[in-house]
Amino acid sequence: MKGTFRAALRNECAKYARQKFPYLGVAFVALFAVFSVRGIRLILGPRTDLNGFLAVIMGMIAAITLIIPLFAVIFASALVASETVGGTYRNVLSRPIGRATFLTAKIFFAFAYAVLLVALYVVVAVSVALGRYSFGPVLDNGEVVYSLGQILAVSLLACLLTLIPLFAIVSYGILASTAAKSFQSAFGIGVGLLIAVELSKHFVYRGDWKLADYIFTSYLDTALGIAAKAAAGLDYQWLPWGWWESDLGWGLMLSLGCAVVFLAASYAIFIRRDLNLS
Repeated sequence: MKGTFRAALRNECAKYARQKFPYLGVAFVALFAVFSVRGIRLILGPRTDLNGFLAVIMGMIAAITLIIPLFAVIFASALVASETVGGTYRNVLSRPIGRATFLTAKIFFAFAYAVLLVALYVVVAVSVALGRYSFGPVLDNGEVVYSLGQILAVSLLACLLTLIPLFAIVSYGILASTAAKSFQSAFGIGVGLLIAVELSKHFVYRGDWKLADYIFTSYLDTALGIAAKAAAGLDYQWLPWGWWESDLGWGLMLSLGCAVVFLAASYAIFIRRDLNLS
C-alpha cells in the first residue's frame, strides 16, 4: 500500500513538474507578496515604527482571500478532470494502483500545493519586509506589549489555522474534479460557482441571519485577523465565547465539516465511476 501510494505521488510530481500552471501560481503569489508588503506603507503612511509582523500579516490577509484560494481551487479542480481526456487515469489504474490510492495521492498533492503557496508568500513577504520594517517585540510607547517569542508564536499559529479553511476550498476543488467529465466542466463548477457564491453571499440575509456566516470561505482570514490585532499591540483572544460562538471556532468547525463531506463525496463518486464512460 505504501509502495503504490509513493509511486502515485512520484507520478504526480513528475507530471506537474512539466506543466506551466503550478509555476504560474507560484510566480503570481511571489509577486503579490512583494507588492502587497510594499503597498502597506502606502496605505498606512511612512510609519517607521510599524512592526514587520503586522506588515506581513496584513498582506497575507489580502493574499489568502484573493489569489491563493483561486490558484489552489483551480489546481485541485484540474487534478482528476484533466486526465479524463484520452483516458489517462484508465492507463494508470491498469497498473497495481487502486482507485482510492490514486485519488488519495491527488488529494495529498493538492493540499501540498496549497501549503506551498502559503509558505511561499510568508517567505517572500518576510524577505521583503526585512528591509523596511523591524521584526521584534510589539511596542506601545516604548513598552513591550508582546515579546518576540509571543508574537512569533501567534503569527505561526494563525498561519496554521488558516490552512484549515484553505483545505476545505481544496477539497471542494477535488469534488468538482471528480464529479465533472471534463476539465472545462470542473473549472466551471469549481471556480465559477465559488466566485458566484463569494460575490453574492453578503447580499443574502434575513434579519440577523446571514448566508455568509455559513460559508466556510468567510473565515479564511479570521485567524490572521486575530494575529493582526496582536501585531498592532491590541488585546486578542482566539476563542472569546467558546468554540461554537466565536468566529474562529465556528469557522474551523464549519471548514472541517465541509472538507470531510467534500472528500467523502469525492471518494464515493470516483470509486463507483464507470471509467469506460468517461
